[in-house]
Amino acid sequence: MVAEIALKLFALVDSIVELYLGTVIKPFLKFHEAFYSALNKTLRKLLDDNKSKIGDWFTANFITYARTVLVIPTLLLLAWGHTILPSLIVILVDFGDFLDGVVARYWVDIKKEREKDEAAKDKGSSRPTSPTSDDDSFEIVTTGSPQALTSWQVSHWNRTYGGFVDAVCDKAFVVPCWIALLHTIPKSGYLRWVQYLTLLFLILAEVASGCIRFRAYFTSVGVPAPKVEGFDFSTSAVKADHVGKAKQTFEMVGSALFILPFARYLGLGFLFLAVPLAYESVRRKVNTRVMYVNGSKFDKLDHKVLKFLMQVKGMGSKLIVGFSDKKTEMILTTCACSCVDEVIAEAPKKLDLMFLEKQGIDYVISSVGDEQFVTDETLDAQRCLTIGEDAIARPLKSKEQKTD
Repeated sequence: MVAEIALKLFALVDSIVELYLGTVIKPFLKFHEAFYSALNKTLRKLLDDNKSKIGDWFTANFITYARTVLVIPTLLLLAWGHTILPSLIVILVDFGDFLDGVVARYWVDIKKEREKDEAAKDKGSSRPTSPTSDDDSFEIVTTGSPQALTSWQVSHWNRTYGGFVDAVCDKAFVVPCWIALLHTIPKSGYLRWVQYLTLLFLILAEVASGCIRFRAYFTSVGVPAPKVEGFDFSTSAVKADHVGKAKQTFEMVGSALFILPFARYLGLGFLFLAVPLAYESVRRKVNTRVMYVNGSKFDKLDHKVLKFLMQVKGMGSKLIVGFSDKKTEMILTTCACSCVDEVIAEAPKKLDLMFLEKQGIDYVISSVGDEQFVTDETLDAQRCLTIGEDAIARPLKSKEQKTD
């Protein structure tokens, strides 16, 4: 009884938040995108024009660490009763959050240019020194000396570290500031409890989001998830990254204004607008998506099969591999894979919607050339996707749908 009431309550909240996203946030994002697009072009031109003066130390991670350290003077200034300086620091940190993205894209382009120049000078150096998940043609070149090769997992962590630390450092700055701002709320006055509840909710939401980020980063697989074409997992009017951008703007601008006594209520308004976005951000992170793969087609568990399983796991939060025939050794080997969450033995050879609902499976994933192991009803329900050789996932259509 209590669980049903809680589910209905959350469903109501989700509906209200979705209405808020469609009516308030979506129009706001047009102005937000126009402003930051112009700022991005200006900063990128500035970087390109001063390319020779920019040292290799000026990286996105350096900016991220530098702006995070500013939490110390901000907290000290707030404790000493200052308002203008900490407010300006918050705005500076928000600008730094945007700048590190511009710098990150700048260095990606610079790296490509350098690799292209090196390849032109020495064609033999064009082959990567370590195997990557994108290169199935990698071969060990005999050199007569030991060669160290970086694993897929470590390469993936190195590739995604910047985005991870950027998001975590955002929270490492703003959460202590909000805790300090709790002590600045007047003991009497209008909207006193609204201020307390707004800050407390944002603190809890960002701490929860940070914990989820940590878990997602250290449990991620070593292969990036494939791009999806012709299908959208989200049913929301606003994409996840756009929710994050709007939330970040409202939180930082709101915090800067909240620090100033004469603009406290204006800042509270911005922070209050960030509350539904913080809720939606956490909800999307904890939302489960169960993927299913037919394991009976595997003859052996080589690096190509592991890559496919990792790709599928990257598309969802849980990976189930089913075996319709008795392959004890293969089943046990699959259970030993870190990217596999569950294995179903004696699974049906042809999956129908009833089986998917019973097992809590959201989508069935196959690869190009696989025999159809789902019913046409399952295909019509758009519950099956196939990953092509170009690492792009597309909806798998029935013969009738292809004819139409």
